[in-house]
Amino acid sequence: MGYPIKDLVLEHEKEDVMRLLLSLGLTYEENLDETILIYDDQKLIATGSISGNIIKMIGVDPNYQGENVTAQILSELTRRLYAKGISKFFLYTEPKSKVFFSAFDFKLVSETETIVLFENGFNPIDTYYQKWLDRLPPKKRVRSSLVMNCNPMTNGHLCLSGKAAKESDDVILFLVEENRSIFSFEDRYDIVSKAIKHLTNVCLIPSGPYLVSQATFPKYFLKTLSLRSKAYMELDIKIYAERIMPTFGIDLRYVGSEPHDPMTEAYN
Repeated sequence: MGYPIKDLVLEHEKEDVMRLLLSLGLTYEENLDETILIYDDQKLIATGSISGNIIKMIGVDPNYQGENVTAQILSELTRRLYAKGISKFFLYTEPKSKVFFSAFDFKLVSETETIVLFENGFNPIDTYYQKWLDRLPPKKRVRSSLVMNCNPMTNGHLCLSGKAAKESDDVILFLVEENRSIFSFEDRYDIVSKAIKHLTNVCLIPSGPYLVSQATFPKYFLKTLSLRSKAYMELDIKIYAERIMPTFGIDLRYVGSEPHDPMTEAYN
């Protein structure tokens, strides 16, 4: 029998979470949907949070790490995600915890020196992109790609698309699917598909949850450069280089100059 689980409600409970995470070398992040707590009497011994379809900030007091408390937290968070109808979700952890979470039903997406990203087994990255790969014409010689948000689409986006189309045999344009933009993904997809219609060697497909998304690069949408945002930036680019480029046979990626957005400029 495990310890009772409760939801974070009171301000002093948030302070308890911050202290526990700090003691574990972890950082408290805002913009959370749910945070759950496990107390042993008056002592907070474990916590975990959900933000969208992301499980994060799992922390357990070292004195309780042999009591299956992490599994209890993880089980409750995944239960809540399924109850919300979320069947696809991700988990962030540190490299030192990689082995532990590998024992659960999670698959490694990618990792850097500071971040490890797992996903659950439903529609994993290889399966997700294979369905789009099957719809593309066979690769000719040089295949390039672009990753664009197009919020909204500008002459700069069109110019870069045209340059890639001119210099490559075929081009894949990944349109950022995350709906955190002024224009919905559906509207952006419709606008871009019409704008590039004359570029017959350019194929437009959704970026999915693996490129500039809440899962791979949540700080992008906050537009604040920091050490944490640069860490997520590295993760997103590494996923592209190691998982997406080989899948699609991509040889190079085009990026534009970005004088007005420091986050995008740093990413490019």
